[in-house]
Amino acid sequence: MKLAIITSGYLPVPASKGGAVENLVENFIKENESKKNIDITIFSIYDEKAYEKAKLYNNTKVKFIKSIKIIGLFDKLIYFIAKNILKKEKTMSYRYICQRLFFLNKVSKYLKEENYDKVLLENHATLFLALKWRTNYKKYDKKYYYHLHNEITNDYGCTEIIKKCKNIICVSNYIVKQTKKHFNINANDNFDVLKNCIDETEFIGKISEQKISELRDKYKIKKNEKVLLYTGRLTKEKGIKELLLAIKNVKNTNFKLLIVGSFFFDTNIKNDFITEIENIIKDVKDKVIFTGFIPYTDIPNLYKLADIAVLPSIWDDPAPLTIIEALKSGLPIITTYSGGIPEYVSKENAIILNKENRNELIENLTYNIDELLANENKINEMSKKSIEFSKELTLENYYKNFLKKLN
Repeated sequence: MKLAIITSGYLPVPASKGGAVENLVENFIKENESKKNIDITIFSIYDEKAYEKAKLYNNTKVKFIKSIKIIGLFDKLIYFIAKNILKKEKTMSYRYICQRLFFLNKVSKYLKEENYDKVLLENHATLFLALKWRTNYKKYDKKYYYHLHNEITNDYGCTEIIKKCKNIICVSNYIVKQTKKHFNINANDNFDVLKNCIDETEFIGKISEQKISELRDKYKIKKNEKVLLYTGRLTKEKGIKELLLAIKNVKNTNFKLLIVGSFFFDTNIKNDFITEIENIIKDVKDKVIFTGFIPYTDIPNLYKLADIAVLPSIWDDPAPLTIIEALKSGLPIITTYSGGIPEYVSKENAIILNKENRNELIENLTYNIDELLANENKINEMSKKSIEFSKELTLENYYKNFLKKLN
């Protein structure tokens, strides 16, 4: 089978600049490299590090699409207007508009010229423009699939093309429900759920005491201090502001909060929200450590350094990989009833908080952080349950189940 996978057009695959979806695609590629079941062609925006990494693949061809300078200048202008003049809240939606349209036009040409047995579109509904343009949706009728990681808020005039997908593969039942609602669909015929996974090999097990000591020294964490870990982008919807406000009220002083991530992956982009949270922590800066963007290969060791994962998403998060990473690392989790998160955890390994009332969420975060820090036995018990609960979320199972859903 010849499978073409269309990626976002702004983050590369291999995932040299991070990105949850991009890492999932890379994990799928890695498993296929060993199993050799299908021939894969990836359409990706060009990145030098990704280009070098892709040379190692034997069963995967990556078609890198290089943007041009004038496109980048237009995108910077659009972003500047959205952020500074129009004062748009979700400014990143405006960051790579021209680049993505350029990318999708190139992909559309490739789809017209080449012949693939199946086409898989990864997440964003704009990708369907590659099928709409040059009427590729007719050429690939009953051969294109949609792997959906987030809610659809705009289908960019591709409603009927999306509805005719051979299969819409969603990361949680929550996304199935929201997608049906968006398109006013009642039938289950072309919907399926495929739970996310990670490459667990780096997350399971322990690291040496020497490495732990090195990391503690690096981040100035005392030997007896507990480590709370937040991983993910520093955006409003991830609940980082609420977490920091809660930290200011935690009574226990024997801890450090390690915040791993940046506003937008491996970029120097910064916005007003980052400035706001930097101001919040001025009173507790001795308790909070920002690492900035960390390459994904270095992330597992930070989970192994941690005692508790705190991931208090305040939007309806479909299925964050950070939850699975925490489970695989054997961490107790403090999280929220958000989107598909309750489908990935249990009350045995996670403290799940309501997110609707912001002040109440901050209070509950404060209370439960204090409670867990003071209860070593509970930390150990929840840790065991996390490992047990995540046993089925393996890359091998993910790959095998994905192939079934592409039939």
